[in-house]
Amino acid sequence: MSKRGVVEETKAAENPDAHLEQIRSILFGQQMLEFERQLASLEDRLQATATQMNQGLLERITALESRLVGLLEQEAQERQIADNSLQGSLDAAVDNLEGKLASQMKEMRADLKDQGKELNKKLDQLGSHLQTAIDELRLHKTDRKTLADLLANMADKLRKD
Repeated sequence: MSKRGVVEETKAAENPDAHLEQIRSILFGQQMLEFERQLASLEDRLQATATQMNQGLLERITALESRLVGLLEQEAQERQIADNSLQGSLDAAVDNLEGKLASQMKEMRADLKDQGKELNKKLDQLGSHLQTAIDELRLHKTDRKTLADLLANMADKLRKD
């Protein structure tokens, strides 16, 4: 036997975990890489969807804020006109505008609440989809004990040869 063969046997005997890891990599490496790729893909899709949902929510909030600012500016202008004109006749108009603003605020709050509920439902759905994907990946994962027994049997056969 050559010196190199003796050195390799010595290294293998000193570090059996490395040898087992090498066999494991040869047998299951491609499958594990595929699982990791699928998991990374799912994580990327989940992140992209969450980012899109967050961006959509931010856009809606910004639109609602600008709408509210516009309504508040409109009300301020109308109040200025009411203060400059006849106080008695414009008090009814101001009360009417305040009622409209209050109802619009209620509508906007209800819209925000509904949108929040929708987003929570979507997040729950995404969470359940992710959990389903994780469960599916776990289902396809090789049982460690079975793998250990298989590798031990292979090691015994290799020693006998």
